[in-house]
Amino acid sequence: MAYNGNNLSVIIAAYNEENNIPDTIKRIQKTVPKAEILVVDDGSKDNTVNTARSLKSKNLKVISYKPNKGKGYAIRVGTNNAIKNIQAQIDADSQFPPEEIPRLVKPILDKKADVVFASRFIGGSTIQRGSLTRMRRLANFVVSGFTSVLCGKRFTDVNAGFKAWKSDVIKDIDFQCNHFAYEPEIAIKGIEKGYKFVEVPVNYKGRQIGITNVKLLRDGIIIPLYLLKLKLSLMRKRLF
Repeated sequence: MAYNGNNLSVIIAAYNEENNIPDTIKRIQKTVPKAEILVVDDGSKDNTVNTARSLKSKNLKVISYKPNKGKGYAIRVGTNNAIKNIQAQIDADSQFPPEEIPRLVKPILDKKADVVFASRFIGGSTIQRGSLTRMRRLANFVVSGFTSVLCGKRFTDVNAGFKAWKSDVIKDIDFQCNHFAYEPEIAIKGIEKGYKFVEVPVNYKGRQIGITNVKLLRDGIIIPLYLLKLKLSLMRKRLF
């Protein structure tokens, strides 16, 4: 029997995504029709909120606030409002195909993982030609490599915006970062607490419409500094 998402909440952090959000929501609904969908509008300046709300559905919830506070903050709002036992996050622009949500959550359903990270850089993945610049690959390599060192476990693509976790696990991990470092923070805190992480392949097609919110300087330099500070804080807690 195909997975219908009856135990799943799908979180979409959206910032100025009025042109992308309808297609993403419809594709999620078609793939996992029983799933709860939470659109968290992170202070958009366009018509994202009204566009999402116009897609009336009993399983769709739209949360909005101002001003823009960052993707990590938006995902945390989603995790705190989700009502299902499993949660998945997906980018609003469908660069990670909603049709692959069942593959993303399968390790959790099979009791083989507590947290699942999609990866564009492991066997079985594909990357649309021209969708990742060399600089973005380098920034991801730096952040993923540094996260792996701090965790003691290899991660190949912590920046991929396509992840899943058990609801009780993400609440216990209690990530606090408001910007893009929340993803490696989840890995570092989760490994520290003994949770099992698994990577699954994904077919990446790149952003279809609009401008990315990823900043290479932030991802390649500021995030590792934040993670180092986080790791030192966790070490001090263990010692004292």
